[in-house]
Amino acid sequence: MEELKSYAERSLAKGAKAVVLIGSLARGDYTAFSDADVLVLVEKSSKRPVDRIEDFIDPSLSLDLEPLVYAVDEFLEMAREKRKVALEAVRYGKLLAGDSGILEKARKILNSG
Repeated sequence: MEELKSYAERSLAKGAKAVVLIGSLARGDYTAFSDADVLVLVEKSSKRPVDRIEDFIDPSLSLDLEPLVYAVDEFLEMAREKRKVALEAVRYGKLLAGDSGILEKARKILNSG
């Protein structure tokens, strides 16, 4: 977990607004074969989400990392649409670093519908 928190802090230095652990590690149902799924939220980006990943890959980590990189507005829209990644982040996500208010906004959106 310390390694992931260090990764998250480095991601903030690269411009991320928040880094959230999701997936099996966050839920606690991981196995020896699990990777670390992280949601990296950035302010804005002109790149497609798939093209943003390269900015947040870190091959120096001792575990496999699967970053999902979205702009904050995109993530909040996913909450409005009740998409799986937003539901997962709000329900099980563990904030590793950054602005907890983003997750709180998504929670309010999901609870209002």
